[in-house]
Amino acid sequence: MSGTVAVVVQRCHPGIVGGSESLAWTYAGLLRERFRVELLTSTALDYMTWRSELPEGVEVRDGVTVRRFAPARERSAYWHRLNARLRRDLPSATVPGNPGMRASPWSLAMQEEYVRTQGPDCPGLYRHLDAHGRDYRAILFVTYLYPTTYFGLAHAPADRSWLVPTLHDEPTAYLSAYRYAARRVRGVLWLTEAERAIGRALWGDLPGRLVAMPVATAPAAPAPDGGRPYLLYCGRIDEGKGCGGLLAGFERFRRKHPGRLRLVLVGANHMGAVRGRDVEYRGVVSDAEKFALMAGAAALVLPSAYESFSLATLEAMAQRAPVLVNGACAVLADHVRAGGGGLAYRGADGFVAGLEQLLAEPDPRRRWGDPGRAYVVGRYHPDRVRDALVKELTRDDRPARAA
Repeated sequence: MSGTVAVVVQRCHPGIVGGSESLAWTYAGLLRERFRVELLTSTALDYMTWRSELPEGVEVRDGVTVRRFAPARERSAYWHRLNARLRRDLPSATVPGNPGMRASPWSLAMQEEYVRTQGPDCPGLYRHLDAHGRDYRAILFVTYLYPTTYFGLAHAPADRSWLVPTLHDEPTAYLSAYRYAARRVRGVLWLTEAERAIGRALWGDLPGRLVAMPVATAPAAPAPDGGRPYLLYCGRIDEGKGCGGLLAGFERFRRKHPGRLRLVLVGANHMGAVRGRDVEYRGVVSDAEKFALMAGAAALVLPSAYESFSLATLEAMAQRAPVLVNGACAVLADHVRAGGGGLAYRGADGFVAGLEQLLAEPDPRRRWGDPGRAYVVGRYHPDRVRDALVKELTRDDRPARAA
């Protein structure tokens, strides 16, 4: 096969640990086996400020051409005020004909103001798509949320554009602007059936397919850690990821079962000082160390209510670690229900009870670990994901000629 595929994502750097950023780079690597690939992104590193920190221009990394464009501005207090207003305005609105669905009372112009000032807003990227959009065989826009996707889609040829929304049930998803954007593409690439169901409720039926994301499944040796058993969290340490609730829930468990378990946190810290008895912060670690920690954990916990895939959950299941996930997230609940790799909890009491149930099992690796690993290996092998990607990007929608 020939041609160049572009992948558009809000930021890209080896030091960034983020779900959509990892997904974009993974897709670029998979597609590089069949096409030339360019990754179009911003010069920003920090998703809270969108400050330009990397040079504009072109570099080649691992066979992928990376083109960077500077944001027009940093995120300001103005956007934070808009964001607070969005969360006040949205819960009371509903979509006509669907009383259970919220809708934005904001005008389209106000919604676009929100998206643009959220950042990173990259005019150079839009000019590049205006000038070169038709030079690409396909353009994948990864994650629905940011201006790089929303305004990028307006400057790209619709018949060559695909959206990878990484969608979850959050207030911004109910903005009608995103529904209009999703309907400007040739297809939508979903990560899970639960994500596709949310998309159907919000945006209606759209062409596309379930593609998922590959998961590393090579077994790792448990980390040499002679201390007490530990509960592991891997990901961005952030209130938005449920980490405040996790620390509070673990403290409730610790008071009920003093000395029974440690909580080990791995990932970039966006919460400031992380303190608590029996709480250890390891920082950002290598993949090898992460997999070793997963292989040795009593369980992995995922407290986020907003996930479209949750790579960390599936990586832990591949290492036969039981998982304890927030049942308020449909994607996470589906993983444990379909894979049998752990338990879903609701609220602080449910967290403590779920952890007690996991720890009470005589052979948790056999009870939850083996089914969880089988689920991941059977569904998320890189070859299956690459083949689904290529099949979607090369499908021919032209009607067959009459005989």
